[in-house]
Amino acid sequence: MARTYYDVEGYPIRSNGNGAGWAMVMVMVLCAAAFIAFLWPDLALMPGAAEQPQRAVGGQAPKDVRGTYQGGSTIAPPAQAAPTPIPGIAQSPAEAEQMYQQAIQAAAPQAQPLPLNSAGEPVISVEQQQQQARSLQLAEQEGAAAADAQLAADRAAADAAALARPPDVSYEDAKAMLHRDPCHVPRANPATCAQGLYKPTPVR
Repeated sequence: MARTYYDVEGYPIRSNGNGAGWAMVMVMVLCAAAFIAFLWPDLALMPGAAEQPQRAVGGQAPKDVRGTYQGGSTIAPPAQAAPTPIPGIAQSPAEAEQMYQQAIQAAAPQAQPLPLNSAGEPVISVEQQQQQARSLQLAEQEGAAAADAQLAADRAAADAAALARPPDVSYEDAKAMLHRDPCHVPRANPATCAQGLYKPTPVR
């Protein structure tokens, strides 16, 4: 039989029942169950827990690349395959030295075979062949020196012709154009400023 409560003035107090309280209790129970279900995989792996079947664990490397425990504080690394050699790159200091010597021998000039006559005998000797090579080298140097001398002569003739030609603007016209003495302008040539103005000589 439900008990009826009264206030201080004697009026009965209405009761809405305990439905809201029970609903709150159920929500808390469901939240606790969900939290325990979320933590259960970690709780099951704690020391002293029942043995669980082996399964993949996040954050660990695959078994085929893990090291092998040898006892103590050393872990043997997994076996690694031999690197594939790259063509043209030495794999050791000895091989690098061998490749260096081969490159030197390949870069060294090779002696040309001596010309032979119809009987298969050399027409000239080794000394004559060396003398011919030296003469060819000297001829090439003389040709280069002659070309340089001709170029220097052409430049000297062009400079002499530029110095001998009359000014492009007379001294009086230059003063009228500049409103000042041509020798008093910045970077004026003291050797030619009193004669007038020259146009720039094209650079060859």
